This record gives sequence, C-alpha cells and structure tokens, in this order.
Amino acid sequence: MKLEIVAKNYRASDKLEQILFAKTKKLDKYFPDDATPCKIVLSESGRQCKMEISINYHGAHIRSEVVGENMYYNIDSCLPKLERQIVKHREKLNKSYKMPERTDEYEFVSAVDESPVEIAKVKRFEVEEMSAVEAAENLEMVDHDFYLFVNAETGNVEAVYRRKDGSIGLLQPYAE
Repeated sequence: MKLEIVAKNYRASDKLEQILFAKTKKLDKYFPDDATPCKIVLSESGRQCKMEISINYHGAHIRSEVVGENMYYNIDSCLPKLERQIVKHREKLNKSYKMPERTDEYEFVSAVDESPVEIAKVKRFEVEEMSAVEAAENLEMVDHDFYLFVNAETGNVEAVYRRKDGSIGLLQPYAE
C-alpha cells in the first residue's frame, strides 16, 4: 500500500509514523497492488484526537474514523474496524463473482457479526410544509441533529441537519 499521513492541528511523532507504517503493512495481504492508496488523517481539537483511515481500491471507498484521547489507542480501534469492512467487502465481491474464498486467518478480526439488521423502534409523526430557512430555524429550537419537513417550494420531503462543523446542511432526496 502507498501510505499518506496528513496531520491537521497535530504533529505526528516519528514513533507514531513508524507504528502506523508497521500496523497498516499488515493490511497489504488484502491488496495485490503496492500502489493502493491509503490516506491517514490525524487531527486534534482540544483533548480529543481523531484518526481517519481511508483506502480507495478499484472504486470501493473503505473508511474508518475514531475519536479518542490518544492516537496510539486510536490505531488499535481504527484498524480492526477497517479490516472488518475490508473483509465484508471482499465477501460481498466473492459472493457476487463466485470467487473462491480465502481461508487465511485475519489478524485483527475476532468475530464478524452476521446478524441481520433489525428495526428497534418505529416512530410516526406529521411533517409540516415550510421553507428550508424555516426548517433550519426549527432545527435550532429542537434538540436533534436533523429536522424533516415538506418543502413548500418543491412539495418534496426534505431534511435539514447539523453538520460536524456546526453549520446547517439540506438533504434533497430524489428517485430516478
């Protein structure tokens, strides 16, 4: 893999970089190319350290993000998540292309959860017709991360949501 380490508001020590190179090297067994790009973004805000690892491989974008107190602990949390995603993606490809499955043991993965997704609760509520600006104002009044409404201009169900940077985003779903 071709590893790229990017630090934002954080200075990565040589020791941390060496550990990242060594631990991500173990993921090479999943990728035949040595040119597979792997980007690691390290950032810090206050006492929280954030690590994002993303790999692009033949159109598949595999990503893991962890926030914690220490980058060294984040490595041990982020890599198993990433490996589970890689294994899940490979299994999906194996099933769709009828490729023989690998019998190698995976180092980070202890058990893959095969249980189906279940809906725990169903809520029904009435959505009001309003403009996107009014919906953003209502979002400020409620203690939620999103607010559903019927856009008065389009007549479609849309959502405003609070982004991680604190700004407001608008989701406009459509079907082709």
